[in-house]
Amino acid sequence: MQKAKYIGKSYGTGYNRNYIYLEYEYRGYTYEVYENRAKGNEPLSWQHKNHQAEIDRLIEIKEKSKNRVSEKTFDQEMDEIFEMLGWN
Repeated sequence: MQKAKYIGKSYGTGYNRNYIYLEYEYRGYTYEVYENRAKGNEPLSWQHKNHQAEIDRLIEIKEKSKNRVSEKTFDQEMDEIFEMLGWN
């Protein structure tokens, strides 16, 4: 499994002044995890795991859609449809 690359840190302002945001890059996508210093929150490790699983799922969907591209021409597809309908 590939590790995420740390990009940077930012602090919340105003209402979110207790938050620390950490930005990471994973497999070409960026995501943020956060920590609320005033209250408990979901552990950072869980946030990383959830974001990375979502990115992996998106990449997998993209790969599957690339592989589904038909190699048949439009005329061949139409001939098959007409044959299934009995119109030839």
